[in-house]
Amino acid sequence: MSEEPGRFCPRAEAVLFDMDGLLVDTEQIWGRVQSVVFDEIGVDIRPLLGGGLVTGMRADEAVGLFRHRLGFAGPSDAELADRIAEGVVEAIPREARLLPGALEALDFCAANGLTVALASGSVEPVIDAVLAHFGMRDRFAAVVSAAAVELGKPHPAVLLLAAELLGVDPARCVVVEDALNGCIAAKAARMGVVAVPEPGTEDDPRWVLADVVLDSLGEFAGPGVSALLGLAPVGREG
Repeated sequence: MSEEPGRFCPRAEAVLFDMDGLLVDTEQIWGRVQSVVFDEIGVDIRPLLGGGLVTGMRADEAVGLFRHRLGFAGPSDAELADRIAEGVVEAIPREARLLPGALEALDFCAANGLTVALASGSVEPVIDAVLAHFGMRDRFAAVVSAAAVELGKPHPAVLLLAAELLGVDPARCVVVEDALNGCIAAKAARMGVVAVPEPGTEDDPRWVLADVVLDSLGEFAGPGVSALLGLAPVGREG
């Protein structure tokens, strides 16, 4: 990000939030349920979990990656993905928690007149379960699942669809992500990126793709994000 004192970035009009692992602590649920489902067919996927390999990917595409890497037969990618989604939905009321700063980040956007959308790699039943459990649906002007597009993240289609539904130029959108796959998708869509790296991936050099990197959403109202959104001058005063 350029840092010339007194210079503003173009004013953003919309902020597109990821969901799993960013707003809601569901990544451990996904990993546990995926492991259980694959254990049932005699396949151990645990060596492929963690490190951000499938974080942010659509469930069926993650299953396809597991199949390609491990070479197993059995149920189709779609069937396995459905089993995983059902297990995640069932676990959300018991196990899901909002992550620190999530509501405050949404409030910050609303207070600054920014339109907010959810653009998630999750399927609609999982998204619906999370939004219902936390009473969050009214916070988003649009809610988009990667299941609505041909390819999920790191392809930019879900982000471009969200911008289209909002009626906002992609160049006036900023994406908030915890996954490298989502960061890559945002850059491919010509959008700004605020990254809150998934735990265990913080040292990955590819986070240089992000315009701003935070330790948590609790830092969202800070000067780096404000500058990226065009709410404050870039650089230090004085």
